[in-house]
Amino acid sequence: MHIEPTTHEHGVSAKVYTYRGDYETRDDAITWEAEISHGEAPVTTFSGAIPLSSPAVSAFAEEAVRDEIVKRIDAYDDQQR
Repeated sequence: MHIEPTTHEHGVSAKVYTYRGDYETRDDAITWEAEISHGEAPVTTFSGAIPLSSPAVSAFAEEAVRDEIVKRIDAYDDQQR
């Protein structure tokens, strides 16, 4: 599945990041990859997996992936300062 370009504003720095991604729901996890950009900075790629603790979690796959991407953006921004 695909996540269209979306923005996220870091709470502390107020930098606005744009991200887009792709994800796949498997039997045991949701795997994902996202491209993150901010202004003229080079695009950064993040990826990960979210273990499925219940088959019902896959119904919320996109929301779970978005949450993980936002967490990665925030951690990345925190490391840049």
